[in-house]
Amino acid sequence: MTSPDLPVTRRLVPDEPQPAPRLEDSVLRDPSAALPVSDAPPRIDRQRAVPGNTGTRFEDLEGYRGLAAVGIVVFHAYQFCRAGTTSSYAYQDTWGYHVLLNLDGLVSMFLVLSAFLLFLPIARKVLAGQDPGSWSLFATRRALRILPLYWVAILVVWAYRNPTLPGNWQDLVEHLTFTQIFDRNRIFYTIGPAWSLAVEVFFYAFLVVLLAVYGRVRAHERTPRVRRALVWAPVVAVGVASLAYQGWALVTHVPSTHYEVWYNPLAKGSIFVGGMILALAMIGWNAGHAAQPLPPRALWALRLGAFALLAWGCVIRTDSAESSLWWQQLSTVGFVLLLASSVLAPTTARWRRAMSSSVLVWCGLISYSVYLWHEPVLLYLDAHGRLDHAQSAFPFVALVLLLVAVPVGWLSYWAIEYPVGRLRLLRTRDGAKRSFYPSARLFAPEEEGRG
Repeated sequence: MTSPDLPVTRRLVPDEPQPAPRLEDSVLRDPSAALPVSDAPPRIDRQRAVPGNTGTRFEDLEGYRGLAAVGIVVFHAYQFCRAGTTSSYAYQDTWGYHVLLNLDGLVSMFLVLSAFLLFLPIARKVLAGQDPGSWSLFATRRALRILPLYWVAILVVWAYRNPTLPGNWQDLVEHLTFTQIFDRNRIFYTIGPAWSLAVEVFFYAFLVVLLAVYGRVRAHERTPRVRRALVWAPVVAVGVASLAYQGWALVTHVPSTHYEVWYNPLAKGSIFVGGMILALAMIGWNAGHAAQPLPPRALWALRLGAFALLAWGCVIRTDSAESSLWWQQLSTVGFVLLLASSVLAPTTARWRRAMSSSVLVWCGLISYSVYLWHEPVLLYLDAHGRLDHAQSAFPFVALVLLLVAVPVGWLSYWAIEYPVGRLRLLRTRDGAKRSFYPSARLFAPEEEGRG
């Protein structure tokens, strides 16, 4: 009796030459034991001009991620170059000032990208009547992606800044548990930009609960109408809750310096909703138009609309909570439109090819490490007298920070992210244990039929 888990060896006629099985073929051809041939980012398929046809990853979206990481580094260099906290910035009252001061809005792009890429496969499977997957496997993969590097960075930076025990132990506990976003005083301690990772972790937890609910109610076995309702319900619920919360904060005149109000997951929930809506829009378009890309004019209209909204937001933003909230909403919609002009475009489009350049994709690959380490690098260089706070020093500070933070991020990726990421290969996408060894049948075909 042949086991269904093993490939069946074809019987050969006596005169037919019998090729010797190769180890690499036996492993790579077994879906349950498939190993990646290369860890290099996959190249876009140039043969089929289909939106989203980029294999397992959207390569051009890695380019967006890399561009956003570089922009955040430049923003903190710009913010750093002031003689005092109340002094003016470089290029004050110019377009350069408005653009550079609002580069922090690129954090919204990170969050939109995360929501789109994580919600897309879940929604697509549910709508197609397929099992969306195990919540525990999803949680494990997300934990392996985020926690090791985050915890290492937090522990290293906290230990450096607290050389004598017990140190600020409350700050350490809050950062290790992602609860610093609920503490007005410590939200930007240790590693300031880590607040966005804390918000993102709460979104991961939301998706874990969502997957558990989908599994509990057998969402993929429901009627198409019910499946659509189950997919749209969490999007609408989070969007309404987030907008209502933001409205409450405005009506009650909560100051912009109350960071625990404006930087918590509910306040940023509308950004994630933008990415989720983009995922559903892509699924709907591909289903109704046979996966055809948008016409070029429509794609350019999306890009122009995106840049117009981003420019408007840069102009109206001030230090007030109201203008900052408007900037958050405008930048979210702008980034959704900009990303839509990529994922709904053919893979051969010039825009997508530009965003898929090797430099941008490489920056996207190490963007998480660069994002975590660049502020500690900046403060370390400042503490050792290597940087100047003068406005005129901004170009130099930005260049030095990039030249140091990017290599540090590259080393961090290969030393921490990459090795830990390989642990995800221990299980397949359906949660089964992965077999890294070929079937013994391939090495002993003469044994078939015996016994």
